[in-house]
Amino acid sequence: MSDLALPLQRIPKYMPIRDVLAHQIESGQRQSNEKLPSERVLSEMLSTTRVAVREALLMLEMEGLIYRLDRRGWFVRAPRIIYCPQSTKSFNQYVCEQGGLPSTQVLSMQRVTATAWDAQHLDMKLGEEIYSIWRKRSINGRAVLVEHLRIKAQLFPDLLQHDLSQSMTQLMAEHYQRHLTRAHVHLYPAALAEQQAKALHVNVGSMGLYISRTNRDQSGVITDVNQEYWLHDVLDLHFEAH
Repeated sequence: MSDLALPLQRIPKYMPIRDVLAHQIESGQRQSNEKLPSERVLSEMLSTTRVAVREALLMLEMEGLIYRLDRRGWFVRAPRIIYCPQSTKSFNQYVCEQGGLPSTQVLSMQRVTATAWDAQHLDMKLGEEIYSIWRKRSINGRAVLVEHLRIKAQLFPDLLQHDLSQSMTQLMAEHYQRHLTRAHVHLYPAALAEQQAKALHVNVGSMGLYISRTNRDQSGVITDVNQEYWLHDVLDLHFEAH
């Protein structure tokens, strides 16, 4: 029996465009956070259609080479930040160590009664009080994550009177002598909901990374749960295996 000939597969029209732009980015011809020309201009520069350009840009976004800001256009992604889940270093620490400039904006803060979820994850009684704090964090001016901090109020009296845009790890250590020594981490891919997507200037449903950290102090007491909603193209996760 003779082998059946398989039909030749055509190379998608967007692939050569993807390759041109990827080469420009990887070779350094286009710099980190540089805005790309519009789809119309790219189609004219590369003598192709806007549809093909659009598909190439979406491919590059999926690969994590570029990112899109809602109504602002396409930009070259900066080098990824190395993130070690087993480390207790703060956001400010590991970003600065890798040459980035971190910044934080407090979106909301309030003292509330713990829900059943809070009580379970913070190892406390239902009805005790916690601080609920939402923050937006940026690297080199680009918003990269939204986080929700749930902190035991009884461990940190008058916490809301402090500057909450600073490192919470450092604040807990310096003002409350609570040194974070251990963290239990969950992480998995997740689509960004409206609240997070709006704060990060991306479309609802964009790819993201969810990281939940349950922190303990030097005595093993749970201090807080930190839920982080990251853009998908920011982190390079590093693990050690023994």
